[in-house]
Amino acid sequence: MAAEDSNVDYWSLTSPQLAARISHIAQSDAVDFTSAARAEAGLLAVDWQEALNLPKESFEEQEARRARVAALQRRTIEILIHASQAK
Repeated sequence: MAAEDSNVDYWSLTSPQLAARISHIAQSDAVDFTSAARAEAGLLAVDWQEALNLPKESFEEQEARRARVAALQRRTIEILIHASQAK
């Protein structure tokens, strides 16, 4: 997959699905992605792994995880939309 599919509803994707898509961009050698986009995608992929592994036993832990995932979701979707428009 060189670039993202422009017909995808990114907001309906689960956190693991978003993490997988951004990881794909980070590891891609397609010319559609600049080295800066791949580098940021790589940082986001690491952040996703950490966020998905955060504890969620207490209310505070759940809230911290939700806030981190929401921030990652927004930035990941921005990059995925940009990638879909690069076709």
